Amino acid sequence: MAEINYSALGGHISSGKPSAVYLIGGEDGYLRRRSLDMLKEKYMPDVLPEFNYTEFDGSDCTVDEIAAAVETLPMMAERRMVVVKDMDAAAISAEQYRKLETFLGSVGSNDSCVLIFFNVSVKASAKSGDKQGAMRSLIKKAGTVINCKTPTAAEITDILLSEASNINAQISRADAAYMVERCGSDITNLLSELTKLHSLCQSQGDGRITRAAIDANTTQSVDVKAYLLASNVIAGKRRDAYRIMEELFDERTEPVAVLAIMSGAFIDLYRAKLASGQRKTADDMATLFGEEYKGKEKRLSFSFRDCRRYSPTLLRNWCTMLCRTDAALKSSRVDGKILMEKLLAEMFAAAEAAR
Repeated sequence: MAEINYSALGGHISSGKPSAVYLIGGEDGYLRRRSLDMLKEKYMPDVLPEFNYTEFDGSDCTVDEIAAAVETLPMMAERRMVVVKDMDAAAISAEQYRKLETFLGSVGSNDSCVLIFFNVSVKASAKSGDKQGAMRSLIKKAGTVINCKTPTAAEITDILLSEASNINAQISRADAAYMVERCGSDITNLLSELTKLHSLCQSQGDGRITRAAIDANTTQSVDVKAYLLASNVIAGKRRDAYRIMEELFDERTEPVAVLAIMSGAFIDLYRAKLASGQRKTADDMATLFGEEYKGKEKRLSFSFRDCRRYSPTLLRNWCTMLCRTDAALKSSRVDGKILMEKLLAEMFAAAEAAR
């Protein structure tokens, strides 16, 4: 029938009759959980839920058990609800998979039950050639696939503003967007920070969440700090770069995690340099690499701005240093902090030599 994203789910629910079967998947855990909550809020039977609601662990149930629950008539209610969590079609036996295919081929005609396959941790594959992808296609044909893709920064800002409205917190769109930039894209963490700020600002003033309050009472995410570390290396700000690295180590951040984010920033810079040489734009690059740059459009534009100041040779040398340090972190017994400090010294030295 359809595949929709999270932002379209509200409209789907309000449009009328539910689908017989749903698959909730995608990269974002918060949006997956929220999608399930929304379906439950609308379609969970109010009458005798202990008889009209069944939940299965998809790794420890049979297709026959699911089918029996779906085909059971509701008790004093319009419909039943059955939720199957983390069923990995690729992991079940060939016999069970054949039964699953047959069952999903007929489930669309059942209007007395809402069946939901919910991926807590297993991501539904979009590849048409594997079992999980085939299961996705069958559910899409019989019902609705809800694809909870990684939201863009603008979409996360909308979610933050929506929650602010729900709890009567006062925050401007500009400051909500700043919170996303500062605290990272983890929606669960952002909503927790929002609740904390709302409580603090109510107790200390007129309740409005200001940028000063955000700076004073929230913590920059590891992703943001590691990206700022890379930005300071690119800008030649030696003291700031070492300060941020010390903060990350004080917070017990794994060196390999810091390096991974740093590497992404420098790879973006190198790609932008090569793209600029071919008269390509940030939009061209985002189109070429697709999902890799979704939600990172602003940082990509910074890469195109900054790459003009550096030669392809220097950018290539920086990437080589990052790659060499990555190998050392994963294979050497040398302390990771020492390896990262050595990396920064080498990168600053290379930049000075290239001037």
